[in-house]
Amino acid sequence: MRRLRWLPNAITVLRILGLPVLAYFVAVDPGPTSIRAGVCFGAIGITDVVDGNLARLLDARTRFGRIADPLADRLLLATGLVGLIALGRFSWPGPVIILARDVIAVGAFAVLASRGRQLRVDALGKASSATAMCGTGLAMLTTSIWADALFWTAVALCLISLVHYARTVWPRPRVSAST
Repeated sequence: MRRLRWLPNAITVLRILGLPVLAYFVAVDPGPTSIRAGVCFGAIGITDVVDGNLARLLDARTRFGRIADPLADRLLLATGLVGLIALGRFSWPGPVIILARDVIAVGAFAVLASRGRQLRVDALGKASSATAMCGTGLAMLTTSIWADALFWTAVALCLISLVHYARTVWPRPRVSAST
């Protein structure tokens, strides 16, 4: 098993290398949906679960993986969201809200890390990201009302999680007792 410790990072690299294929499908398919883009998005997304489970199973967690894995997630989601706009599936506000949340969160994590503080992704953050991934992938596949509902639920959860993280990080003013 020790000889396979490279495998999770290799899968992460393959996920990143699959993004131009996803972008190609979005660029050439007429929209508002694309089966090829949706399947590609889903396949890349599923490999995230695979490489994470393998990293734990093989005790192969690396510094590269801690950086590249979330980067691959963010790039996949960004490619998918831009793809939804390019396919004409959604106008810009919903996808841009999710993208903005990710950019702000990544920036905040980086700034906090540079100051010696660490912000952990919590259950709400994971739920909003998972919902955004599922909603984006499904919206590439179908124009059904339930796919729309899942996507807009993801937008709402991303806003809620952004406010939640801001409240977690932002120092609250101290109230002094006056006599």
